[in-house]
Amino acid sequence: MRSENNSQDLHATEKGLVHVLGLGQSVQEISAPRMELINSAELLVAGKRLHGAFPDYQGRRITLKAPLAQVMDELEQVVVDHGPRVVVLVGGDPCYYGIGPLLVQRLGPERVRLHPGTTTLQAAASLLGLAWQHVGVVSLHGRNGTTLLFAALARNRHVAVYTDDSNTPAAVATMVLERGGENFRMWVFEDLGTPEQRWGQFTLEQVLGQEFSPLNLVLLERTAEPELQICLGMAEKDYCRENGLITKRTVRAAVIAALALQPDNLLWDLGAGCGSVGLEAGLLLPQGGVTAVEREPRRVAMIRENIRRTNAFWLQVVQGRMPECLHGLPVPDRIFIGGGLSGGMSILEEACMRLKPGGRLVASVVLLQSLERIRDHLEHMRWPLEILQIQASHAVPLAGGHRLQSQNPIFLVCTLKPEDATP
Repeated sequence: MRSENNSQDLHATEKGLVHVLGLGQSVQEISAPRMELINSAELLVAGKRLHGAFPDYQGRRITLKAPLAQVMDELEQVVVDHGPRVVVLVGGDPCYYGIGPLLVQRLGPERVRLHPGTTTLQAAASLLGLAWQHVGVVSLHGRNGTTLLFAALARNRHVAVYTDDSNTPAAVATMVLERGGENFRMWVFEDLGTPEQRWGQFTLEQVLGQEFSPLNLVLLERTAEPELQICLGMAEKDYCRENGLITKRTVRAAVIAALALQPDNLLWDLGAGCGSVGLEAGLLLPQGGVTAVEREPRRVAMIRENIRRTNAFWLQVVQGRMPECLHGLPVPDRIFIGGGLSGGMSILEEACMRLKPGGRLVASVVLLQSLERIRDHLEHMRWPLEILQIQASHAVPLAGGHRLQSQNPIFLVCTLKPEDATP
């Protein structure tokens, strides 16, 4: 693969060579060498909109559309069998959420040349005078998951969102408001690079119910910093909580270590209490997220307040009775059970069944009876088992000096679901 670095690259018309042209934001600004390259192509590959910008092209056309794999199969067959001169047109840049790397992987670097273009984010940033290297970027185009969106909102002052017909600006505003992101406003950029281009700033409430051009980019901007800067090992007093009903800081650290989190993991925090474990674990999940499940409405309200105060938008709260409320949730990579086991084994059974093969489960228990039930269940399934006892002591004043006051011992039961287990 060679990039565009001299005039020969643009004028090259070798058989079997695929040129991928990033057109930026406007086909009217295509340079003469690039237009010559398009006109000399025997096969033009583009989306329907870009095909319409070249009505006078007389060669063969292939339309880029979903499912993309089918189009890639057709293009590969044509290139391998006939070796025509091919030009693929893309808006923006072919390597920025684009088809360029896929073509290199599919056809081989010796068959593909990539020609960069201006991205929509670059164009929008230039209108605002914004340093776009500091902007978090999420694409919801053709994607159902919003995990990356909330992970980015928690970590960046500005987040650009590539939208589609389902994930519209109004839909994005709804999702952010439902997660507690009232301290964000939204810029919407429409039809950039065309005579109809326009952009505007809105509150999230103003965007609800509005319709915008299908060619739009959303930029979310945080308008206020969080009340608390979340970190690993936050003091218990910093959390909105019920007295005594919080995983202590030392146990929290041991739990997060035992979970062995990977950056893109989805973590279930079951019996979440005030949400302290999930809130802090999310710091280690830049491409992942946390689902905190709690039965009691007052504790759910505390979790939501802790999210609001810290901007820990990676945490989704589910209120309900376990195990029934777990049935429709996305399959987790990691599970922490912090409460609810004293009433029986149904929660553990459901958690073990739903956990991905190769995933880790950590349960925190106080009662010896609960410890024995968990151990018996995991040994019956022949899952590997590790049991840790954690007991910390803290210095407290006494008679002009200090003594150590111990906390209750906690048992952590850790296991790994075998790869050949049924999900």
